Amino acid sequence: MVAVRRGLFAIAFFLVGSACAVAFLSATPSEAAPEGRAWTHRITSLTGEYVDHWRLNSTEPCRLVGDGTVTVKFKMAIVPRVRLVYSPFASAEPSGYGKWIVGVPSAHGPGLTGAPRRPAAGTITLVDNTVQRPPEPGGECPPLEKAGCGTTSLKRASIDFDGYNRRFLVAGLGASFQRANCGIGQTHSFTDRPFSGGTRLGELLLRMPSVATVSRRRVLIVTGTSHKVTSSTDCEPDGSCSDDVTRRVTATFKKL
Repeated sequence: MVAVRRGLFAIAFFLVGSACAVAFLSATPSEAAPEGRAWTHRITSLTGEYVDHWRLNSTEPCRLVGDGTVTVKFKMAIVPRVRLVYSPFASAEPSGYGKWIVGVPSAHGPGLTGAPRRPAAGTITLVDNTVQRPPEPGGECPPLEKAGCGTTSLKRASIDFDGYNRRFLVAGLGASFQRANCGIGQTHSFTDRPFSGGTRLGELLLRMPSVATVSRRRVLIVTGTSHKVTSSTDCEPDGSCSDDVTRRVTATFKKL
């Protein structure tokens, strides 16, 4: 009887030890292979457009009268993998808790960091149709210089793209629109809130579906748009002006 019990104990010990070994190996795959991170999606594309139809009506001699357009088209220059998750405990904007995270999972453990700024590529097209008011009697106006107008590549541009709260993601473009010798209206960037609207930092909101919808879709497309008209009768250096700004960003996620 004693021998039988010892045999059963040995078998039980062997089975428990084997189960523990399997559990240990399953719990630490990222230690053995850093590429085994908990990615959930790839951002296959993120594209956007910014258009500002501006107008200027100066009143002084030789000052400018007319309109123009700033058109910026851009895209994320890479197609990164991300972990797209909803966290009910993360701080959300403008207040409260619960937001989407477009994060980067750690290679060693369950950690998750926010998405970094990623490089952007695109073009900017400046159209300046302004003309000068007549000079004072007997005077003359300096010639207009519009050498900076036309289409050029965006320089040193980057995209900020992350969660905002449980209903929205948020996107911003880091790039200056100002060019020498061409009019661009009163606003110089994608996130100039007084002219673009959006969040308190001027970013564009992209509406998200429910958590259940995200979990079952293999391809998820989210879009954000905004439109804001700003006008003033006291523009520098004189006269009136207006800016009619439209923005659009579309992001496509593909489940891994």
